[in-house]
Amino acid sequence: MLSVVIPVWNGGQMLEKAVSETLAFLDHLEDEGELIIVSDGCNDSPEELIGSWLKSDSRLRLIQLDRHRGKGAAVRSGVLAAQGELIAMLDVDLSAAPDSLITLREAMGPNDSIVCGSRTLKGSILPKPQGWLRRCAGFLFHLFVRMMTSLEIKDTQCGCKLFRAHDVQPIFESMKVEGFAFDVELLFLARKNCLKMIEVPIEWSDSSGTTVNLLRDGLRMAWTILTLKRLHR
Repeated sequence: MLSVVIPVWNGGQMLEKAVSETLAFLDHLEDEGELIIVSDGCNDSPEELIGSWLKSDSRLRLIQLDRHRGKGAAVRSGVLAAQGELIAMLDVDLSAAPDSLITLREAMGPNDSIVCGSRTLKGSILPKPQGWLRRCAGFLFHLFVRMMTSLEIKDTQCGCKLFRAHDVQPIFESMKVEGFAFDVELLFLARKNCLKMIEVPIEWSDSSGTTVNLLRDGLRMAWTILTLKRLHR
């Protein structure tokens, strides 16, 4: 079974589109699939937005956090609740479409625990790339992450990843970062536990619906990276 986890914070119409397209993607899988939507303290009533699907499609589940805690907390809740042998994460804006998971799945070898979609590798297709400011910020963040953690993954923040459940669920149980830097913590702990990770190019389009604030969230993420080793001594 493939479990797809999508975190959402006040996603509005993006959520409806994400549910519709992801369930349609699951329809075409040879094996079973499930979709787990995790509401990160949404106040736009996601249970009403997707209520018709929740009533009619048993593959869809909604988990609601008690308050807005961050993308990391939402993804963690979804991954730990997943029932599939493989677990994928996607962003609610579908900047990477559900079909991207086919690419990740085909690339996953028998010894691979994590496959990361990448917007930076040769072969990546970017019909609508990020603006220059976000590209510069992303490049500087990658350099900072590489300097502080020596991680070889070039695009840690891409919201399209595939996991082997029995390898990563124990990692998620030990994670402490609840914000946007959770990807770096995940990969840092995976390497610490000798899990094999690979990175593959995908098709990705920028979305105007991003909730990331470059200055505020960028500073928080930088502080998280600085204190990561202390968190997991």
